[in-house]
Amino acid sequence: MATAFFFGEAGAGLFFVAQFFDFVLGMAVGLAMVLFGKGGGHLIHLGKPSRGWRAFAKVSTSWVSRGLAAIATFSVFGTLHLLQTMYGILPAPLAWLVAGIAVAACLVIMVYQGFAMSHSSAITLWSTGLMPITSLIFALLNGVLLTIVLGYNAPFLTNHAETLRLLQAAVIVLILFGLVTILSMLHAARYGSEGGRESVRLLLRKDFAATFVPLVIGLGMIVAMLLLVLAPKSLATMIAVTAAELTGYYTFRILVFKAGTYDPVMKFGRSFTR
Repeated sequence: MATAFFFGEAGAGLFFVAQFFDFVLGMAVGLAMVLFGKGGGHLIHLGKPSRGWRAFAKVSTSWVSRGLAAIATFSVFGTLHLLQTMYGILPAPLAWLVAGIAVAACLVIMVYQGFAMSHSSAITLWSTGLMPITSLIFALLNGVLLTIVLGYNAPFLTNHAETLRLLQAAVIVLILFGLVTILSMLHAARYGSEGGRESVRLLLRKDFAATFVPLVIGLGMIVAMLLLVLAPKSLATMIAVTAAELTGYYTFRILVFKAGTYDPVMKFGRSFTR
């Protein structure tokens, strides 16, 4: 599921950013990442595909259902928006409506996973309002970086140097926001419950510390930001920055799943004896 989360957030972020520049390649890649990486991941994890329609039955109460509905909506309206950008097949009012629906579906895909995890009240590490914010920040960060790399030699960047500088500045800001959000999430878990403290220990001191600290914080944030600030401005640099950030982000997604722990059963038992 971590891989599906990765493709869903990164793909939606790429489509969201690319469509502001009418960047067809970015939109097409983002759409494919969501449809095949995210949608395909959900299909693989369906226990009984014949009953998959039931996943859409609780849109009013379930963020998972809302997310699946957003993916289905995005598959239609995202494709129409892409075709409109390429060929201008729709009248202006309808084109604006299609674009609005596609962008709205993108935003839901970016954040619904975070909202779904934040409703897991028994797992302190996940049960925080920071989880959907983290999803949104990393989706936008991935989208900006992939747009720069895929469109580095495209006219919307080569003919507008200020646009490239603006996107690179946005990368630095989003990395800083992501770092603060992750540290805040760990702080909240550390002082939330015994299960939360164990999750933090797993990430920072025990089983997963050897990958979380070097890859998520070190490579994905600090190294990526230093490369962007200090290295020569070139396509090779941007590829290195993007590779470092995506590696850190994918590692974060995997380890947050693995480190989610429940409170000890005895803790609840003691609360009933008081």
